[in-house]
Amino acid sequence: MANTCLYSLIKASDDSCQYAKDNCNDQTIFPFTHYYFCQLDENWVILILIAPFLFFILFNFLARTVDDYLSPAVTFIAEYFKMSQTFAGVTLIAFANGVPDFLCAVLASQDDDGILIAVGSIFGSGLFMTTIIVGAVILLSGVVKAEKVPFMRDILFNGVAIILLMIFAFIGQINHYMAIGFCSLYLLYIIVVLVNENSIKKKQRQDEINSQEEKKEQEEKQLLAKKDQGEEGNQDIQNVDEELKKELAESIPESFKKPFGEMTTISKIKYVYITSLEFVRKVTIPVSNQEKYDKTYAAIHQLVCPIAMIALLGSFSMEIYEIKVWIILEVIGLLLFIYQIIFEIPIIILSMECVVCSIIWCKQVIQVLIDFILLIQTITGVSYSYLGMTFLAFGNSTCDFLVNTKLASIGYGLMAMTGCFSGGVFNMLCGFGGALVRLTAIEKYPGVVSFDLFRDAKSDSQTDIIITRMNNSIAYCVIIFSLMNIIMTCIVVITKKFKLTKNLAYYYFFIYSVFFIFITTLTIALSSIVSYLSEQ
Repeated sequence: MANTCLYSLIKASDDSCQYAKDNCNDQTIFPFTHYYFCQLDENWVILILIAPFLFFILFNFLARTVDDYLSPAVTFIAEYFKMSQTFAGVTLIAFANGVPDFLCAVLASQDDDGILIAVGSIFGSGLFMTTIIVGAVILLSGVVKAEKVPFMRDILFNGVAIILLMIFAFIGQINHYMAIGFCSLYLLYIIVVLVNENSIKKKQRQDEINSQEEKKEQEEKQLLAKKDQGEEGNQDIQNVDEELKKELAESIPESFKKPFGEMTTISKIKYVYITSLEFVRKVTIPVSNQEKYDKTYAAIHQLVCPIAMIALLGSFSMEIYEIKVWIILEVIGLLLFIYQIIFEIPIIILSMECVVCSIIWCKQVIQVLIDFILLIQTITGVSYSYLGMTFLAFGNSTCDFLVNTKLASIGYGLMAMTGCFSGGVFNMLCGFGGALVRLTAIEKYPGVVSFDLFRDAKSDSQTDIIITRMNNSIAYCVIIFSLMNIIMTCIVVITKKFKLTKNLAYYYFFIYSVFFIFITTLTIALSSIVSYLSEQ
């Protein structure tokens, strides 16, 4: 955000409302800053009451959209194309779980200041996943025996990504080619995963062949494998998905199973809230779950979804060859509607539509969150990085926490722990890498953006220099903490011979507590200094 949108400058102006309208225009969907200084007349009490409610609704909507629509859709796509569990895990499933972080990083990176929100969100959620969530997974599992090669692979790529970003920060800038190269490391990661997977499969086959007792059984498996190649990994994915569905079905509150008239007042409010949001999703997002498939709804979606998504994106004015895009999409939707009524659209097509619509919903929800965080930053003067690593990181990690702890509770502790570290690789290389690619593409080609975390701002204003130091300090502190955590995890796990026990879980909780207290104290101290200088 531009330095003209500072709380001290807004208060010093003759008309706070008009000054905010003229100088605070970084909010894309909802102008929270204008609303706060104009309609609310700077009533911070109302803001404090609204904020928790707003965050709850947005994060809840985001998590349920990912859990109920996006994740099942990509799981079905993985099953349909007979992807192995490992390949699906580092591609489609990693993308589904990482969509909030990915979109947050890309949407926040609209300028040099926005990149600090991306740093805080990506590294904050990454540190949360590899400490708090991993610790919770270990506690629920009791003991987790990590697989040596996959674990070291994920640790290595996490460490390389962090070190590269520290090198970029030392250089002071990132150009378009550096951003593309950084993002492309994920392709190398996928290749390494596939090579490791093939090596493991070859070793397993060789061990089975060498076993005399299982020789006959092995021959039968080889005959079946020729007919059903690739189904083993696919079945693993399906089994996990079915286990999760069963657990989630059992977790429905008993109060919701009662008739509406017999519910308590609080249960009625919750029921109305949940069913209202579910209705909005149901009419705007096609389902990929065969159990929830409805031919009539599938037809209605073809007409409603195009116009709903265009409305969400605010793209009614977009044209292709002087024809409105929404008209083209509605014509296609009408043809699909007729086809669905006469025949039936293949479920794989509906799954792909589900992925697109879910991502658009997630994008808009996260953009509203970013808009609100910009208001908080304007009022408090707190670092962009700190807001990213707290508000956004906690919210975006909610989905990972629920899914991974649920996996651990039903006996998939190793998969859950692996997902925490491999998810961090995806978020850094694709999420932050995608943000860098987008930001450098905005600038004059070849784009170059400032990523100088180790030097002061080029300004004559002491306040600007202090603000830059504050933002940079928070950013490189979370990066350094992330690197230290990866190194210590590697040392501790190797020392324990890849056997993760409850003591390690408590260690992770302690590390994150130290980090959070340190970073919060530093933020408060630096913010106080900035406020003092601004008043002077």
